[in-house]
Amino acid sequence: MHTRKSVAYTTRSSTDGVDRLRSELARLKEKETALLQEAREIRAVAERVQVELDELIQRSARPLIQRLPNEILVTILEHATSYHCSTCVDPCWKWLGVCRRWRNVITHTASLWTYVNITPRWTQTMVKRHLTQSRDMPLNITIRPLPMRERWFGMAGPRRHLLSLIVPLAEHAWRWRSLDIRGFPPSTLQFMLAHFDSVSYSPVESIHIRSDEHETGALPWPHWIQPDTCPRLTYLHLGAFRIPDIVPAFQLTSLALITDNTQWSPSVPSLPFALRDILQESVKLTSLTLYGTGRSFRDLSLAPDSIHMPALHTLNLYPRDVEMPGLESILMAIVAPELRHLNYVPRWPTDTLTPPMFRGTDGAPRFPRVTDLRIRNAVNGRQDMTPLITALPMVQNVALGGAEITAFLARHGSHRPVDYWQDLERITVIEPETSVMEDLFRWLTERGRKNKTMLRVSLEELANSSEFLEFHERLMRYAMVELKDPQIKIGRTNFPISPSLRAKLSRYTPGMVSAIGGILREEYTLCEPDDENATLL
Repeated sequence: MHTRKSVAYTTRSSTDGVDRLRSELARLKEKETALLQEAREIRAVAERVQVELDELIQRSARPLIQRLPNEILVTILEHATSYHCSTCVDPCWKWLGVCRRWRNVITHTASLWTYVNITPRWTQTMVKRHLTQSRDMPLNITIRPLPMRERWFGMAGPRRHLLSLIVPLAEHAWRWRSLDIRGFPPSTLQFMLAHFDSVSYSPVESIHIRSDEHETGALPWPHWIQPDTCPRLTYLHLGAFRIPDIVPAFQLTSLALITDNTQWSPSVPSLPFALRDILQESVKLTSLTLYGTGRSFRDLSLAPDSIHMPALHTLNLYPRDVEMPGLESILMAIVAPELRHLNYVPRWPTDTLTPPMFRGTDGAPRFPRVTDLRIRNAVNGRQDMTPLITALPMVQNVALGGAEITAFLARHGSHRPVDYWQDLERITVIEPETSVMEDLFRWLTERGRKNKTMLRVSLEELANSSEFLEFHERLMRYAMVELKDPQIKIGRTNFPISPSLRAKLSRYTPGMVSAIGGILREEYTLCEPDDENATLL
């Protein structure tokens, strides 16, 4: 009996131990599971923190431009693409190699491909990629030659190359916004423009075409530049083109026509003024520039006050006549009450401008609001210029040639005509000579004695550095002297004056340094030993 009870107790104890151990094992496994879950969560959090830390380190290590949002980066690049350099590769092609991000942004941004700045360095593949990448956006096209290309374009190979670049552009004339072609010889330019003859419609708003200004030759007016073909055209500048008998009547805001220097044969029948329609139709025209002989624009026997231009703000006339009449007739025909800037610069010294030209038929000033005036080779000192100056009462900035300085500063009784410009702030002397500058010095001295406001004075087209030195030192006593990149000669070198001047020394250089100031000695290069003007500081 006792034995049976012992066995039962032992069996019961073993069972209880197994259950307890199983329970403990289950508890431990449950705790292990919880710890593993917590470890996984901790590892996940640690991984996220590591990623954020890596990104933060990467962002702080990248250049600022790499941290810009894509929208701002595109805005910056759009501004850069609008800048043109005739000797540089188009910026889009260079930017593609900066990094993978830039390549992706540029490739998928059509606006960055809308500026097509073509030079002979381009290939047809480059042109076609611009046309493709820009999708259907309006195109701004610039075509320029390379430097030192005078003989290059007369060869058949280079002309075929140009043709390969131009033909794709003509096929996309329906996308043109602006077209700017300058610097090519007339024969090459005519060859290029002939491939635009197929253009039947273009929404182009701006056209600027001009041949190399150093070469002679006149081109026929492009027949596709017509109101029906280019109905949105507002800016038209053409250089070295023959003016048609009647210039098409566009609705322009800016017009510039530079004709050839040859006069029409007297045997040609007199034709009406070629610009009458376009000037009368362009009621929004704000800028007008005409350069050439009077006969280039046909009959200039215009009735006074016959052409009303209510919005005209700038008028530039550059007559190239040897005989009369010339473009001065346009001054008397135009009624432009809002005119602010007036330039009249004949090629040859003439007596074309007289006081009556600046007054209307009623005797009132024709251009009463002109503030900026530039006149050269247009007047003489044989008559009193007071009526002319009083007809332009609001002039603030004036640029005058030698004859004009003499005439405007000439004393008539107790006054000088120039003193009637009460609001005068700046005077520019074009190609100053000693006698003219003496007149200017005397007048500036008188102004100083009368305690009048000090003027700003600048000099253009100086003959040599010795004159600059003399004039500059004397002007500093009476006026604030302005230097706007004047070209002057030091020794045998012509160069612009700037804070980063690098030049050869000559016998005038010490005075130049004293006059201009702010130029370091290390920025100069000594003349070659064979330079007869070379001296040392």
